Amino acid sequence: MKKASKALKAKAAKTQFPTPKAPPSGIMPDGDKINFIAERFEEIMEALGLDLNDESLAQTPLRVAKMYVNEIFQGLDDKNFPEISFIENSFQAGEYSNIVFMKTHFFSFCEHHFVPMNGTAYIAYFPLEKVIGLSKIPRIVHFFAKRPQVQERLTAQIADSLALLLETEDIAVSLVAEHFCVMARGIEQENSHATTNVLRGKFQPDTHWRREFFEAVNRENKR
Repeated sequence: MKKASKALKAKAAKTQFPTPKAPPSGIMPDGDKINFIAERFEEIMEALGLDLNDESLAQTPLRVAKMYVNEIFQGLDDKNFPEISFIENSFQAGEYSNIVFMKTHFFSFCEHHFVPMNGTAYIAYFPLEKVIGLSKIPRIVHFFAKRPQVQERLTAQIADSLALLLETEDIAVSLVAEHFCVMARGIEQENSHATTNVLRGKFQPDTHWRREFFEAVNRENKR
C-alpha cells in the first residue's frame, strides 16, 4: 500500500474547477475567523430583533462560527484533504473487466443562499495500475462538499480529483441532491431534486460502461 505524496494531495485538493476563494494572504487563521464570524453573526441576530441576553441565544453566534470554520466549511482549507492510500491493481491493465462502483451520501451548502443541499453521490472508475481504498472515496466527496457549493462544480471537482489521483480519465460521477433553497424558500417545492453528471473516458455517451454505470445507479435508487 502506497500513500499519496503531499504534492499529489495538494493538486487533488485544488482541481481545475476551483471554488472562488480569496488569495491565501487574505485568509485569517481559524481562531481569528471564529471570532470575526461570531461578532458579525451577533450583529445579524440583533438586526433581526433577537434578544441575545436570552440564555438560549447567548452562545448562538459562537456556536455558528465554530460550526462554519471547524465543520461544515472545513473543505475550504486544502490541508483538510484526506490522507489517500493506493493498492496496486493485481490485474494487468485492461484485464480487469468490471468497474469499481460506490454510493455515498453527502451534505453541503448552496453558495447562493447558504442553506443546505443533501444528496447521494454515485461514483465509478475503471481501475488501471492502482486502486484507491474504498473508504477514501466518501472522504473525497465529503471534503469537496464541506464548502459553499454549486452542485455542478461539486460533481466536476470530485471527478477531477479522482482522475488525478488514479491517473485515469475513466471516471463517472453522478450527484442527485435536494436543495433547501428550492424546498424552504422561493417556489417551495419539497419533492424537487437536481441531477448532475460528469462522464469521462470509457463512460462517455453510447458506451457499454456508461450503460452499466447508470444501470447500477438505477438499481441503487430502487433499494
